[in-house]
Parts: sequence; C-alpha cells; structure tokens
Amino acid sequence: MEKILEKILSYNKAWFGLIFIGSVLNATALKLSAFNNVPNISIWCFLVGFLVGIIAHIRGKWLWI
Repeated sequence: MEKILEKILSYNKAWFGLIFIGSVLNATALKLSAFNNVPNISIWCFLVGFLVGIIAHIRGKWLWI
C-alpha cells in the first residue's frame, strides 16, 4: 500500500495539470460560445490538462519551458 501511495504522489506534475490547467481550460471553454454545444466539455478540458501533466512528467519539464 505504501508503494502505491508513493507512486501516486510522485506524479505531481500530472496532478497539477489535472487540477490547474484543467480548471483554466474549463473556465475558458465555458466562456467561449463556440463550445456551448460540446457535450461533456468539462471532462474534455480536465482530460487535456491531465495529458499535458503526464507529458510534462515524462519529459521532466513543462511543454512551454
């Protein structure tokens, strides 16, 4: 159980991407009228944020640095 918890906690960039970047994308998408008809837009925004975080975790740095 301790190893699983350590593994989960080591993905700090992925969690940051999920929470912060996903929230920013979600807020932006909800303000834009082009995304009004997209079903489950919040799930897609948070998924993109999580994927950006996973890529940053694998690369060791963020995409824009």
